[in-house]
Amino acid sequence: MKQGKSSKKDFSKFYLIILAFILSITLTQELFFTISPLKKLELKFIDSRFSERGPVNIKDSSKVIILEITQDSYDQIPQPYNKWPWARSIYVNVIENLTEAGVKAIGIDINMLGPDQFSPKNDSLMKAAIRKSGKVVLAGKIDEVLERSIDERNTLIQNQKINFSNIFYDADSSIGIVQLPPDYDGVFRRYLPYVFTSSINKNIPSFGGAVLNKYYNLNHDYTAQRKDGYFDFNGTQIPMFDNYTYLINFYGPSSTFPKIKFIDVLDDKDFLTTDEIELEVELNTWDMDDGLLQSGIFKDKVVLIGSTMPEDRDLFPTSFAKGDLEGDNLIYGVEIHANAINNVLNRDFLSKQSKLTEILEIIILVLIIFFITDVIRRLKLKNNLFLELINLIIVSLSIFLLYQISIYFFITHKLIISIIAPAVSILISYFASTAYHFIKERQQNVLIKGMFSTYVSKDVVNELLNNPDKLKLGGEKKNVTILFSDIAGFTTFSEGKQPEELVLFINEYLNEMTDIVLKNEGTLDKYLGDAIMAFWGAPLEVENHAHKACITALEMQKSTNEISKRWISTGEQPLKIRIGINSGEVIVGNMGGVKRFDYTVMGDNVNLASRLEGANKQYNSKIMIGESTYELIKDKFLARELDLIKVKGKVKPTKVFELIGLKEELNNASVEKLLEDYSRALNMYKQKEFEQAKILFDSVSREFNDDTSKIYSDRCQSFIITPPDVKWDGVFELKTK
Repeated sequence: MKQGKSSKKDFSKFYLIILAFILSITLTQELFFTISPLKKLELKFIDSRFSERGPVNIKDSSKVIILEITQDSYDQIPQPYNKWPWARSIYVNVIENLTEAGVKAIGIDINMLGPDQFSPKNDSLMKAAIRKSGKVVLAGKIDEVLERSIDERNTLIQNQKINFSNIFYDADSSIGIVQLPPDYDGVFRRYLPYVFTSSINKNIPSFGGAVLNKYYNLNHDYTAQRKDGYFDFNGTQIPMFDNYTYLINFYGPSSTFPKIKFIDVLDDKDFLTTDEIELEVELNTWDMDDGLLQSGIFKDKVVLIGSTMPEDRDLFPTSFAKGDLEGDNLIYGVEIHANAINNVLNRDFLSKQSKLTEILEIIILVLIIFFITDVIRRLKLKNNLFLELINLIIVSLSIFLLYQISIYFFITHKLIISIIAPAVSILISYFASTAYHFIKERQQNVLIKGMFSTYVSKDVVNELLNNPDKLKLGGEKKNVTILFSDIAGFTTFSEGKQPEELVLFINEYLNEMTDIVLKNEGTLDKYLGDAIMAFWGAPLEVENHAHKACITALEMQKSTNEISKRWISTGEQPLKIRIGINSGEVIVGNMGGVKRFDYTVMGDNVNLASRLEGANKQYNSKIMIGESTYELIKDKFLARELDLIKVKGKVKPTKVFELIGLKEELNNASVEKLLEDYSRALNMYKQKEFEQAKILFDSVSREFNDDTSKIYSDRCQSFIITPPDVKWDGVFELKTK
């Protein structure tokens, strides 16, 4: 709608887009609050990326080997030393064997809080072995649960014991904190490079960090430095996931890393397993000719010692699942450390999209989705539901494409692109576009109702509201039929009447006439005192608009007769109305200023209709129609030619007719004779046979009380006395409007 392109509506679109930006960023960027379902859903999409990527085969390339404590290890350690916790001398043998095999670091992910239950000597041996090897890292814990705010920005540890829950801390202080930070949904996806403790006011390496210190021959208390967006670990940049953690790039589900049974490293020539004792046969797996020592498998590797027995309850839910069943994403704690350590060793890091690019993505998506859905809603289709379905498909495909792009960048670039934030922005933009069109439609409906509720019938208004695309409020050319009506002698009629009495009459009359116009699908243009202007064919196309205008004129005459009877009964003079009708091309639309305008029609055909209404008094006729209207209705209506006239302001003459009625209602001999005799007389008049024409006009006038024939009789008499010019063409020129 051309009038709808106002600054107010443009601003409403601008405001809604800005609101969509603000709402999208507020809901997804956790500036003021966290929406738990959205945060959890974003985390779940991280897990889905691992499922889409699948496991990475690192059995042959891994720099980390897990020395797993299994049931076989319990079974092969002779009693009573197989009672948990094992004698520390067992770990001494393993440390010595691994050191001999050339490992770079040994991480023992086992709690050693108290003294050896078998002999204090074992603890002394353990300390000596740790110091001698120089490659051992022990598991440290904190007494309290890691205190973190909901948004995981704080890892402050309070009131820590100096030995970090491990009696061998003072062996060489190579302790790593094994506790892991769970995510918002309880899943373990992140890793701490270090933990700050206020008890000694310093950073303590995490278990993985301490193991890496051994691997790179760094000081035992070395920790990564937090930089702008990454942790700097010995020159290696580890991308931050948040201020205190990095995201673990899991290589696969449980058992992805190469595993060797603890007992197989323990079982050297100096250790007798249960089977060796019972069978009295040496079955060494460590230092035989083809044993693990000679295989070189441990050379320059990181060995992590930990339990893989479910009953030890060292299982954690992680991002990677081997199936879709509950518990398929559980892996052992030692495996989580292995993934985190190997990430650093191989620099297999996952990067997260920056907040700036995420916000830019939100802004771009809001704009794109808003304008695409806006454009689609403007398409001219009969079924708006189909357009809405297209928009929903576009929104769904956009989110799906966003997901696929995130999978691509994850697999090819190890980049985590936010899914929920842009997806939410897409949805918000869609609803903002919907709101904009709702507001626009409401404004349009108010405009349509305001403009047309008094002009056209309720059915037409409802049709415009349901299909506003049928309405063009700017000027346009259309073929319509225009009707003008006026009360004959109204000035005389109104003289001597009180204003209140005159208003009552006018209101009664105009109400009756308006109802007839609207009932016949006409558009009421305006009232001009007692005069009425109406037209058919706009704002909606009206089939047989000329037909409906003529029906309206006949019904208006009939209704006026009824009103006249009521007024005659009160002593008033009878009412007569004159009606002019013409059909043709006009300009239709809003005419006026910016703040005040009317929906109306303009053009020569409108002026002609007005002139025809006034021309009725020249022929004492009631309904005069133009030739263009006559050609459209002649098959169903009776009409007689009145004259060839030249109205004021027009150069070219026009043929005019008097509308008499519907053929089906006037099918009688009397009417046929009237029209036949009148037509013969008119032909004589055109042939300048004025005397014969006068005789026949007089006959018609007397027999049928036909005023028009009387007027033509007088005109013939005038031409008999004063014959017209030789060039006379029968055109009668109207001197007045």
